[in-house]
Amino acid sequence: MLQYIVYADLNCPYSYALHERLYALNLLDQVEYRLVEHAQDIGLQGNSPDLLAELASDVFSVRSYASDISIALPPERPDSRFANLCVIAAGLIDPEKAQLFRRLFYKALWVDGLDIASPAVIFDCLEAAGLPTELSVDFECEEILDTWQDAWESSHVGSRVPVILANDGRKLLGLATNEEITAFFAGESTDVEYDSGKACKYAQHHTIAVFAPEGISTVWQTIDALRASYNILLPATFADLKQLLESAEQTPDLILVAAGDGWLQNLLYCQRMVQQFNHAFIPIAIAGAESDDQQEVTAYSHGVSDYLVQDRAPAVLKARIRMMLDLKRSRDVLERSARIDGLTGVNNRREFEKQLEMEWRRCARTRQPLSLIMVDVDHFKAFNDRYGHLAGDSCLRRVASAMQNSVNRSHDAIFRYGGEEFAVLLPDTDKAGALNVAQAIRDQILALGIPHDRSSAGLVVTASQGLETLVPSAENSPHQLVEHADTALYKAKKRSRNCVVAA
Repeated sequence: MLQYIVYADLNCPYSYALHERLYALNLLDQVEYRLVEHAQDIGLQGNSPDLLAELASDVFSVRSYASDISIALPPERPDSRFANLCVIAAGLIDPEKAQLFRRLFYKALWVDGLDIASPAVIFDCLEAAGLPTELSVDFECEEILDTWQDAWESSHVGSRVPVILANDGRKLLGLATNEEITAFFAGESTDVEYDSGKACKYAQHHTIAVFAPEGISTVWQTIDALRASYNILLPATFADLKQLLESAEQTPDLILVAAGDGWLQNLLYCQRMVQQFNHAFIPIAIAGAESDDQQEVTAYSHGVSDYLVQDRAPAVLKARIRMMLDLKRSRDVLERSARIDGLTGVNNRREFEKQLEMEWRRCARTRQPLSLIMVDVDHFKAFNDRYGHLAGDSCLRRVASAMQNSVNRSHDAIFRYGGEEFAVLLPDTDKAGALNVAQAIRDQILALGIPHDRSSAGLVVTASQGLETLVPSAENSPHQLVEHADTALYKAKKRSRNCVVAA
């Protein structure tokens, strides 16, 4: 009996990626590979917009975890039961050829985008694997599949991703790295579990969100041309699109709005959401359209980046998508240079004013506190006079870096307010939390150990800090937040420097 059992599905992208890694590591001969149905209701429900959105998100996640594996979004997630039964039947004939047959199935779906429930696809995979093209899928195969299904469900994995179980009770859930898989097969224990809901931005592939309320069939020709080269996400509703725009991991680089009934209203709503929930430039184009000069003129007059006619050659569609993404990249570089301080690499004063206003409005809506810390490097003029301006520039860069290391949340922000003064904006943070951040900043700056023998606060560079916390309302203003924090900073400098004072 083999020491390892894999429970996986043919229509699961995580299972496909794990299979490819086991194949590359020559480990498939060491496992009993049991096919199960992760979602037995797919055949009953059909591929609804929600299921297709989930499918696109899963493919995105696999690309995030496994950039070494070739995978593309298929047009739908097919019912895998009969394909699983075919692999089981092939295994009763020739286990070695059945392993190849299983891999051909995976490739047909996750690379070529074919329907593995189709008799023609099954025939071609059987023929390529050297198996009889007419299989006997009988009661014995059904019984084996049901036994495996019961065993998988009783294992309490609790997630629709593959799992490797060892005879000694160890398990590896989801898609691990090659190194972690090798270590697991070498007998090491691991508590790492890979949740399909967690993904990181995969920088080598741009992300395109396709908003097609009437179904993706109307834009599939466009998606098919792009699915191998880009991460494709399929928000089913405006709420789903909003969630993508608010996400640091799945923010689209481009939005394609499907042409169809209500396309103009959909376009305008997408534009408003981009402006409301995202600060970066995101091009929006109409996709899957008919050649209609008047409609195209209307689209351009409302600010679309392109109008993609559905019957154009794939190479033309790819070229136009590439031009839009190149434009976005150029805009991003220009926007970054406009908001980033050239010396320290943190946000500049202009960006501070913009972010302060935005976070003030957001915290006013949610009735959450907004905290601001003003930070001033102690006796910086004396430092420049003693060590020179080049040393002064280096000092500010290191202080800014230390401050960035002190904040952990993505929406906390550091700004160069002017000269040697910095600002730290902390949304949804009460006074106690802001004091903790201020103390961490103080400790990080002290830990730099930058010599400063002309400071009254010590022999190394230090900083004074003043902070204020307000819950935005009609009775106060962003100006008051800055004024109070600045007053607290003044008190810190008058008191002893190298300290934190709360307003």
